[in-house]
Amino acid sequence: MDRYIGKQIAAATVFGVIVLSVLLVMGNLFKELRPLLVEEHASPALVLRFIFSVLPFSLIYTIPWGFLVAVLLVFGRLSAENELVSMRMAGLSLLRVAMPVYAIAAMLCGLCLWLNISMAPKAKDEMKFVLYEAVKANPNAMLDPGVVQTRFQDQKIFVEGRQGNVLQGMHLYALDQENETGFPTASVYAREAKLKIIEESKQIRLHLTDAYMEVRSPSGKRELAFIGEQEPLLFDFAADRKKKQKASIMTNVQIRQALAETSDMDDSKRYGFNNEIHRRYAFSMACLALSMVAVPLGIQARRKETSTGLAISILVGLCYFLFFMVADSFEKKPGNTALLLYWLPNVTCLALGIILFIKARRK
Repeated sequence: MDRYIGKQIAAATVFGVIVLSVLLVMGNLFKELRPLLVEEHASPALVLRFIFSVLPFSLIYTIPWGFLVAVLLVFGRLSAENELVSMRMAGLSLLRVAMPVYAIAAMLCGLCLWLNISMAPKAKDEMKFVLYEAVKANPNAMLDPGVVQTRFQDQKIFVEGRQGNVLQGMHLYALDQENETGFPTASVYAREAKLKIIEESKQIRLHLTDAYMEVRSPSGKRELAFIGEQEPLLFDFAADRKKKQKASIMTNVQIRQALAETSDMDDSKRYGFNNEIHRRYAFSMACLALSMVAVPLGIQARRKETSTGLAISILVGLCYFLFFMVADSFEKKPGNTALLLYWLPNVTCLALGIILFIKARRK
């Protein structure tokens, strides 16, 4: 009986993870791939490297949700076809029937924990490193005319025309670090710009001719200046890329090391680092927490298990992940608000699951 239920849960989970990965990840994946293919002319090997770096990061979301869908659908079918009634008539309690689910949930929690504390941060860091590798491999393939270059940090570049290394009608926009969708803080227009690739110092520079600069002050006032000729640095790939201390791209070991070694760390940053560790542990328990609710809900779905099960999984999954989205807004603030919100969905699912389980046993 354990093998019978376990095989169905495992097969449905694998299928659910694959489908959800396609639905939830491919849109974002193609959004990131467009600049690599259009702006940097990245090689197929580099694109494949980017795809494999996205997968571990996406699995921390698709595994819990896929497992939730699997449990709802399988137990909905078992209930609809009266197989659960036969099992209970054979002397098996509802808790004993659900044991394979909780065993698989515990194993998936271990997998998610490994992904959250180690693989996902490395994968997210690798995603950001792909641009660096693309430019380093072929710096002369940059700045094609008619394409808005968005891969440079805090700036956008647009070129009207190009003849070799000479760019005509170059527009350079400096963006606000905190609000990249707002008005640019400064913009430069050059009638002509020469792209200079300096192999000795491993730098990419632009020699601007007939350039104008417009600066926007915080009050909204604009100032225009003619700067004639200038040679700004566009990209530097001389040394190995320096990694920033950012919690989302650091493993738990690196976060604890940074907290121990950096005595003058800003308070908000220290709160963010500590809360990120708790977030990963809490989020790793998603499979077990959701399974507590999914088993009794799947039994209650009954005849319309397909449509009802999917609808319930979407509702439960959204409510669960919503707590983490809200908690992220308190991550860098003092107090235990973020910590409580990270663990609240797990405690809520456990309590709700026990109540629903007791009701299901009495039926």
